[in-house]
Amino acid sequence: MALFALIGIAGFTLLDGVLRTQGATETRLSRLAEIQRAMLVISTDLDQVANSLGGSGAALSLQKTDLSGGVVNVQYDLTGDRLTRTLSGASGSRTQILLENVASVRWTFHRRRGDWLDTWPQPVTATPAPLAPPGPTTPPSTVSQGITAIGLDIVMAGLDGRPGATLRRVVSVPLMEDAASAPTVPAQP
Repeated sequence: MALFALIGIAGFTLLDGVLRTQGATETRLSRLAEIQRAMLVISTDLDQVANSLGGSGAALSLQKTDLSGGVVNVQYDLTGDRLTRTLSGASGSRTQILLENVASVRWTFHRRRGDWLDTWPQPVTATPAPLAPPGPTTPPSTVSQGITAIGLDIVMAGLDGRPGATLRRVVSVPLMEDAASAPTVPAQP
């Protein structure tokens, strides 16, 4: 009789462990699917950048065209612990929650000349005359400063009291020139 009791307890313990493992796996798979959906949406938006792009810190704004050719404004923000995406255009505005349990977000911008910026477009700062170096000066933005990629760093809040992970996504974008440095195209005869 004691042998059957031990076998029953061992079976129950084994079944309980399997069920807990299954629950934890489902939670992690659900979280992974949520992250993959968010990254797909972000990558798709960045692939469709049309007119303007700008951002710094936890915010990014861009414009893209919809299927009818109209302009759609897209805004990414960190609101509390949620990464949100707001679409606004001719048909109105709506906000979508992409990720929850986010500790921080940081957008960075890669220039053609190889460096990463925390803000795009770069703020234009005029140098006062007494501090200006002698000789010719160049404008703050040149053609070599065009944006070629955007980086997104997301620090996730941990699940079950565990530390969170840092995710990094880098998306190549069509070359975005700063308005002051965009080359002019000569008229064709």
